[in-house]
Amino acid sequence: MAIMKNQERNLCVVLPNNTQLNITVGVKGRGQDVINKLSDLLDIRELHLFGLSVIKDNQLLFLDLEQKLSMYLPKSWRKNTLKHKVVIHLKVQYFVENAQLILNDEACKLYYTEIKSRVLGSTCYDHEGLYFQLAAYSMQAELGDYKQGNIDQPKDFFPLWIIQRRGKDFILEHTPALHREITGMSSSKAARLFIQNAFILNDVPVTIYTLFKGKRKLGGVVLGLASTGLQISEMLNGEQQFLYELPWSSIHSVTFQGKKFEIRADALHGGKVVFYNLSVLHAKHLLQHISNSHRLHLNTKRMAIQCKETNETDTYREMYVTDDMNIEESDDDLPPMKFLLANAKNILKDSDITINSYGLEMSVDEPVEMLVDDPKDVLHLFELLEGESVDDPCTVYNFH
Repeated sequence: MAIMKNQERNLCVVLPNNTQLNITVGVKGRGQDVINKLSDLLDIRELHLFGLSVIKDNQLLFLDLEQKLSMYLPKSWRKNTLKHKVVIHLKVQYFVENAQLILNDEACKLYYTEIKSRVLGSTCYDHEGLYFQLAAYSMQAELGDYKQGNIDQPKDFFPLWIIQRRGKDFILEHTPALHREITGMSSSKAARLFIQNAFILNDVPVTIYTLFKGKRKLGGVVLGLASTGLQISEMLNGEQQFLYELPWSSIHSVTFQGKKFEIRADALHGGKVVFYNLSVLHAKHLLQHISNSHRLHLNTKRMAIQCKETNETDTYREMYVTDDMNIEESDDDLPPMKFLLANAKNILKDSDITINSYGLEMSVDEPVEMLVDDPKDVLHLFELLEGESVDDPCTVYNFH
């Protein structure tokens, strides 16, 4: 018993709703072991769209669930000499192109919670009206049908810049009308409509990675990974300047060798760009995240198109908010939730998506047109010195 206990280690997992769960895993435990324990504790079998993350070198890093936890955590955790608790986060790792694909309601609640936090930090100034619509969906999802006075703190539903621009009185005057329009809508439907429409905001469904133009970490580059492809910006005088929008269909390949990261795509000047990661570990995991996101896009593409064609009105038609607007008299009706989740399973029967009783599961099989040559010896990669050499393995992900 003493030997078994000596092989156990403690972890604190923070959920998207900031709930902290303390779990015990083996010293040789892997990320998937943590996911399995979370599934049991939360009674959610569908966590495929989430990942475990840590902050390493001041940058987000999603764990490879097949690797040992000790690869990402302090050595003192493995040696059991750590004085403070080790924290990892359960975060949304994959963005679906249609919220109907999140079939499990409990998983959807977690997904919604993180997307809402992203919306509250969003700064898409040209979509001001959309934030009011999202607030109505959010209130329906969390508070149920409208009751007078059930919104007291706009900061719980609106980004700070809208509150500063419009003022609390304006928000309290106009938001209730939008909330009343969706009386009777279930919490799960409201949450899915919130997610679907929040993805219109280009700074919400995206994971940000920091890269560099040179080996010495000079010239910051921001790489955004979205469900539809990659976004590239650069930092100039402390401000982010947009450079490229690269849909999946326009990308030929992504390659990493050592810390060097190369993207080949039609829209790029010269057909390619070369950046550098913080480490080999970051480069390898970035490539994995990109390839998995692209595979998810391919596996759900037909379903996303069918959902869109089934009910085009599920996507929010934006309304311009003005100081003198009368929302109650607006012709801009809220999109009805005509496409029920039950229909998703019928549509998916002939698709490339695997559906079980808990929801969507990403296929682990590679589409025939793909070539992914992942290095087997990840620990060796992790231990490589900074920089690159001719001995560094070259890993290529081909999109076509």
